Amino acid sequence: MKIARRYGISPAQRGGASGQSCPDILRLENGGYLVIGKTPGVPNLSARDLAKHGASIGPDEQAVVVSADVIHGAALEIAKEQR
Repeated sequence: MKIARRYGISPAQRGGASGQSCPDILRLENGGYLVIGKTPGVPNLSARDLAKHGASIGPDEQAVVVSADVIHGAALEIAKEQR
């Protein structure tokens, strides 16, 4: 798996102290996306709450929380690519 590009601005441009901290959204060469964020923790995210919204987390998956500014910045660039 190789990274093709970053979406949005870098953590350093968003004011990350080390310039290397998450969150981030990257496009993979295979067309998928790599989302880097903080794990919400079991007490804050229940399977029951996910199920109410038709969602679940499989045994080979992990949920992360990514801030709105990262998602919005990436979404604008992704939308431009789709045109």
